[in-house]
Amino acid sequence: MQNKINIEHANPFIGCEKISYSVNDIKRIRSTFECKTENGMIVSLSNKDSAFINCFPTDEPPLYKEGGAVNIIFDKDQNIYFDNAKDQILFDLFSKAKLGSTFIGEVTGVANQGLLVKICNIHCFMPKNQIGYEKESSQSYIGDSLEVKLISIKIKEKEGNRFLPIVSHKVVLDEAITKRNCSKDLQIGAIFHGTVKNISSYGVFVTILPGLDGLIHITDLSWERVSNPEDIVVIGQTLDVVILDVKNNKVGKPRISLGLKQLTQKPWTKFNKNTMVGDTVSGTICNIKDFGVFIMLECGVQGLVHKTELSWDIQIKPHDYQIGQVVHAKIINIDWEKEKLLLSIKQTQQDPWMDIIDKYAVGDIIDTIVTNIKNFGLFVRVDQGIEGLIHVSELSWTDKIQKPQLIYNNGDSIKAIIINIDKDKRSLELSHKRLQMDPLEKHQIGELVNAIVEETVKKGIHLKLENDDSPAFIPAHSISYGESFSAGTILNCVIKDINTDKRKIILAIL
Repeated sequence: MQNKINIEHANPFIGCEKISYSVNDIKRIRSTFECKTENGMIVSLSNKDSAFINCFPTDEPPLYKEGGAVNIIFDKDQNIYFDNAKDQILFDLFSKAKLGSTFIGEVTGVANQGLLVKICNIHCFMPKNQIGYEKESSQSYIGDSLEVKLISIKIKEKEGNRFLPIVSHKVVLDEAITKRNCSKDLQIGAIFHGTVKNISSYGVFVTILPGLDGLIHITDLSWERVSNPEDIVVIGQTLDVVILDVKNNKVGKPRISLGLKQLTQKPWTKFNKNTMVGDTVSGTICNIKDFGVFIMLECGVQGLVHKTELSWDIQIKPHDYQIGQVVHAKIINIDWEKEKLLLSIKQTQQDPWMDIIDKYAVGDIIDTIVTNIKNFGLFVRVDQGIEGLIHVSELSWTDKIQKPQLIYNNGDSIKAIIINIDKDKRSLELSHKRLQMDPLEKHQIGELVNAIVEETVKKGIHLKLENDDSPAFIPAHSISYGESFSAGTILNCVIKDINTDKRKIILAIL
C-alpha cells in the first residue's frame, strides 16, 4: 500500500510514531552519550537532564563512547529521536521544495511507469507524464541531468514508511513557458481564448495558458447583475476573455484579473443620449429586492424602481411583481456619469389624491380596512392608493384606548366618518365614534341618574352612568364626612355640571 502526501506536509521524521508532522516543531541539539541499554541509549541534555532514545541508528553499529557527541532531534512534546545524516538531507530538501526551489537531478534508471532520478544522493521517482519531453527509448534517458521540482511524496508503508519523493521536469518546463508568455502576452487589454476551470460564489477561474489561470470576478461576468456565476458559464466552457489587470507575485505565478462583459458593448453606450427625466420607458423586471425592483430596458441598461415608487397604494410591495414582467415606468433621475437610472411606476398612473375632493367629502360614512396599527391610532385603507387615520381619541366616546392593537387587527373592517380632508398634505382624518351621538349630549344639568362607583381617590369618586357608561365624577367636598363607597356601588345622583372638554359629568349624591 502506498500513501501520497503533498510537499507542504512533507516531514522526514514522519516515520516516528509520535513526532509532530510540522517541521517547524522540530528542534536539533547535540547531546552527550552516557550509556547503552538493552533497547536504546541514554543521553544527557543541555539542561543536565537525561533522556532515553528507544532505538539505535540503523545505518551503523552503536559504537559510541561514554562522553561522545550524539545528534538528536525532539518535537514540541519532548519526544526524542536519533538524528542521522539522511534525515538532515531530507529535511533540507523538503524545506527548499516548499519555497519553490528547483534541483538538478540525474536520471539513474528506468521503472515501469517512469524514471528513477537521484537528487542529493536521495532516490526519487519521475512519472512518465512528468518528464515533459520524449526520446526514442526509455533507456536513452539514463544519464540525463534535468532541472526538476519536488511535487509530492509517497510513503511506502511496506518498506518501513520509506520516503519516495516524486519529482517533475514538466512543471519546470511549463513554468518557463508561462513566464515567457507572461512577459510577452500578458498585457492589459490582451484577449485570450480560455477554458472555465472552476466556479465559485465570487467569480470564475479560467485557464488562459498551460498552467496559468485568471479570475473573472462576478461583477465582470455581465453588464447585468449576476447573483450566481453558474447562471452565466459552466465548467469546461471555452470563451474569450480580456486581461483587466496583472499583479506579479514575488513567489509563484502572477495574479490575473479577467473580464468577460468587457468584450461586449456597454449598455450605457447604446442608451439614447436624448433621453430625459420625465420620459416614459418600457422594460422587463430582471431582479427583485426588498428595497425595490430592477427593470431591464431594451438597450440593456438597468433602472431601479424604489419600493416607494412602485404604486400609489403603499400596500404594493416589490415581491408583488414577477421576474420577466413587462412594465412601463417614468424616468425620475439619470446620472450619465455614474451610470445610474431611477424610475417610477406609480408616476405613470393617476395620483388618486388629485380627484379626492370629487370622490369624498367631510361627513361621508365609508367602509375601511385596517392596514397598520399604532399606539396613536389606526391607519385604514379608504380607496386604491388612499389611506386615512382614525386617531385613538376618535375610536370611542367613553373608553380611553391606550393600546388599540389589543382591540383591532390588520385586515379588520371598520366603518368611519370623514372629519377632515387635506388634499395638499395628502391627509384624511376619520372618526369611528362620531357614527353615534355623543353620550354627553343626551344629558342635562339637574337630571337624576344612577351612577356606578369605579374608584375613590383623594379628590373624589370616579363613576360611570349606569345607562350609557358616560364618565362622571363626584368632588370630595360634595361627600359627607366619613362616607365611603366601594367599587360597584350604585348611587342615586343629580347632574350638577357637564364638562365637554374634559369629557366629565359632575354629580352630587341625593
